[in-house]
Amino acid sequence: MNRTKFLLRTSAIYAVIGAFMGGHMAGAGSYLFRAIHAHILVVGWLSLFAFAVFYAIFAIPKKSKLATVQVWSAFLGSFGLTAGMWMYYFKPEWAPELFNLLFYIVGGSVLMISFVVFLVMTFVFSKQLTDKE
Repeated sequence: MNRTKFLLRTSAIYAVIGAFMGGHMAGAGSYLFRAIHAHILVVGWLSLFAFAVFYAIFAIPKKSKLATVQVWSAFLGSFGLTAGMWMYYFKPEWAPELFNLLFYIVGGSVLMISFVVFLVMTFVFSKQLTDKE
């Protein structure tokens, strides 16, 4: 799997969704989606884009289990947090309230794992983290 391409394309999807939501809120004159909109752009677009740039710039081994965990937990956590937030705030009729809450919490927890693994990677792969001349 090409980590950079995967994260970059996923971040672009979040950017489009976030921009659409922002346009909808502006056009409707309602800020009902503002928290979800902000998290889609910050967690989905900005964070995944930053991770894509990290993998593009630094020579992290392709077979790294840490990198695999980081990429997949970032992907699943971004979706889980933003979708869970939507479910928690808007309470769809088909989902029990406890399910909404757990989806939100688990999504955020998985995303937090991604950030912790990223922190660990900055120390484990410190030799690869050098300035380009």
